[in-house]
Amino acid sequence: MKTDRKLNDMQARFVDEYLIDMNATQAATRAGYSAKTASRIGPELLGKPWIQAAIAEKQKVISKRLSISQDRVLLERARLAFFDARKLLKDDGSPRPLGELDDDTAAAIQGIKVVRIGNSEMGVGEVLEYKIAVKDNSLTAIEKHLGMYAPEQHRTTVEFNDADGARLDYLLTRLKNEPR
Repeated sequence: MKTDRKLNDMQARFVDEYLIDMNATQAATRAGYSAKTASRIGPELLGKPWIQAAIAEKQKVISKRLSISQDRVLLERARLAFFDARKLLKDDGSPRPLGELDDDTAAAIQGIKVVRIGNSEMGVGEVLEYKIAVKDNSLTAIEKHLGMYAPEQHRTTVEFNDADGARLDYLLTRLKNEPR
């Protein structure tokens, strides 16, 4: 298979658009292909070796530019998976300011909410609320990476035609009638 074929303008645009959301149909439409045929054209373009090569090359460039690697992704998954909520609090139970959090703990924070409470008579205070990322997906990804899941077993379905059915009936009858 030849992969050094030059992309035409629409194919090059398809590659760029595909890398946005990895949706071949939407990428084909945004690249200028007909919306009516995009659901056929998108997967067809993905099947072409020179398109696959262009996508892979652009992914490498993007990954290098953004310093994205398997190690970095796994590190972030590990930070989420092994997050310990106790690290968010001081010894007296009050929340630590963001600047005092270690990198692993800070990486697990999905959002922060500061709420002002009270009034001028009672006094004004702030409540700091941390929203923590969900661990489940990260733990599952790490388990798969470590090979902790057994390979999926494939079930085989056997279809019988009339002749096979007759043979099966014959064999079953013989098994039932044989002495044990």
